[in-house]
Amino acid sequence: MYGQILNVVGPIFVMTFVGYVLGRSKLQLDSATISSLVLLVATPCLIFSTLTSLDISGETVAKMALSAVLCVSIAALLGLAVLKLAGMSYRTFLPSLMMPNSGNIGLPLVLLAFGETGLALGISYFFVIALLQYTVGAAISSGQYRFRDLANQPLIYSILLVGVVAVTGIEVPVIIASTTELLGGMMIPAMLILLGTSLARLSVSDLKPAITIAIARLCIGLPASLIVIAALSLSGVEAGTVFLLAMMPTAIVNYVFAERYREDSRQVAGAVVVSTLLTFALLPALLWSAYAVSGQLPQ
Repeated sequence: MYGQILNVVGPIFVMTFVGYVLGRSKLQLDSATISSLVLLVATPCLIFSTLTSLDISGETVAKMALSAVLCVSIAALLGLAVLKLAGMSYRTFLPSLMMPNSGNIGLPLVLLAFGETGLALGISYFFVIALLQYTVGAAISSGQYRFRDLANQPLIYSILLVGVVAVTGIEVPVIIASTTELLGGMMIPAMLILLGTSLARLSVSDLKPAITIAIARLCIGLPASLIVIAALSLSGVEAGTVFLLAMMPTAIVNYVFAERYREDSRQVAGAVVVSTLLTFALLPALLWSAYAVSGQLPQ
């Protein structure tokens, strides 16, 4: 059992550490350019390639997408209660409690834990989280919503293309399938390296709110995931995938929007760092719990 868990968490730690070393080095890695490449090219390609090449039904994709919406909605309600009790700013910290890092850490984790099936299910969950981050999350931080923020997301168009392939039953040309597979393949290692780079460059300016948000993110993710798993009667890899992705730490993109729109963005940076480190420390236990939830606990 311990060997299997180590085989899953080991590569995540190693690739994140590589990013951390690069972030602390004098190479001056251009994180903004790499993150744009991941968002605009690699992510849409991985979504298209995975959902059109693996045997996953539209019903399953819809179920996972609904799981993501429900998890975020429950997290929003619980997050509002936590922030009210703690006397902390909704606009500053609510996105950090609502939006988990289901991309940088979540997708590599479900891929290593549950294989290609886990990746397909994870992507069906992740694309909803990503859309919510760049629309609802940005709207909370900025105090205004713009429809063009949604229209400008390449994820939307990759999902539409997947829908066209599913409805029409057309076979994706080999050249397109091979190209999107290769481009999408860089997403997961690039995300982990970017995570490590971000951890190397972000700092904790105020420990108290950082610890509060980090602990609250985990405590909110647990009931949210279990409620959704029970409500939608999820089992097996579906249940394990939802559990892991809902338990992820606060996403780095929350800091990006806080830095753009908020004066207290350094507190969000601290929350990202502490939340990520706390999740990393608990990763073996979270993985064991996900196996237990899925009914695939290693012997």
